[in-house]
Amino acid sequence: MAIAITVMLLDLKPPQGGSPAALAPLWPGFLSYLISFGFVAVFWVNHRHILRPLKRLSERVLWTNIVFLFLITLLPFSTAYMSRSALAPFPTALYAGVIAACGFTFGVLRSFIARDIEDASLRQRFAGRTVAMVGAATFALLAASAIVAYTFSSLAALGLIVLSSALHFAPVTRR
Repeated sequence: MAIAITVMLLDLKPPQGGSPAALAPLWPGFLSYLISFGFVAVFWVNHRHILRPLKRLSERVLWTNIVFLFLITLLPFSTAYMSRSALAPFPTALYAGVIAACGFTFGVLRSFIARDIEDASLRQRFAGRTVAMVGAATFALLAASAIVAYTFSSLAALGLIVLSSALHFAPVTRR
């Protein structure tokens, strides 16, 4: 995940001029990076949290984790695409789709981990109703953001994306 953040940072280029006004045209790139950084940070914290109770990694957890990490590596591409297009509708919708795919896969990973947890109360926190409701709300917000990017505004879509991330600042399984 640290590599994904680094790759996203490398896409931010400094302005040509030395004045504060030279920064103004770079706002889509910085906004894209900021949102992506936030998402990767939230995924990272939650990823660390859900792996902690495991005593061993099953193959299904390992392979699902690999798929999740693959999807995380698509974030730098979709972030750069959205940024370079100045937040055009299709790249913004694609970005929302990549994040939704990451979130969906993370949910599958969490449910597989829950199956492998021996402590029943801890397993319930990993696969309980609150976790499912927050996951569904997140996926709905991300799906809506893709639609909003096409029909209304990319900035409004980004607002929904940020809102979906805010649901996960504290790991749901820890609440």
